[in-house]
Amino acid sequence: MRCPKCNFPNTKVYDTRVSHHGKVTRRRRECYKCSYRFTTIEEIKVMDLKVEKRNGQVTDFSEEKLEQGIRKAFNKRTIDNQKVATVVQRVVDDVLATGKKTVKATKIGKLVLKHLKEVDEAAYICYGAMFWSFASVKDFNRLLGELDQEA
Repeated sequence: MRCPKCNFPNTKVYDTRVSHHGKVTRRRRECYKCSYRFTTIEEIKVMDLKVEKRNGQVTDFSEEKLEQGIRKAFNKRTIDNQKVATVVQRVVDDVLATGKKTVKATKIGKLVLKHLKEVDEAAYICYGAMFWSFASVKDFNRLLGELDQEA
């Protein structure tokens, strides 16, 4: 790792910490030449995963888009950032566990619903309304009925 201050190519790691369930590694480094100390963060990024949308279009998977959609489900509610991050990470883990290079958007949506239901029922209902594009109150009541049956 190059030093950001003097651009010397060699630095030493003097502290390493793992967080986010082993998904992120934080390293404190020191330059051998100028003794400048800095932090680097390593995290796993899903790069080669594709998403097949409902219209058949294939796009790159984006954790940012996934997080935006989940945040919309918490609209006008107090958002616990840790809850959102947990749901995002669980969905990403489930998607990666499929072992497929291309995953249908509907599969991802169902995974989001599964994990939102465990975390926040109101967010689950809001996401369900967006995901299924409710056409009537009957559709909404059917989703509520499913929640009541499981309670």
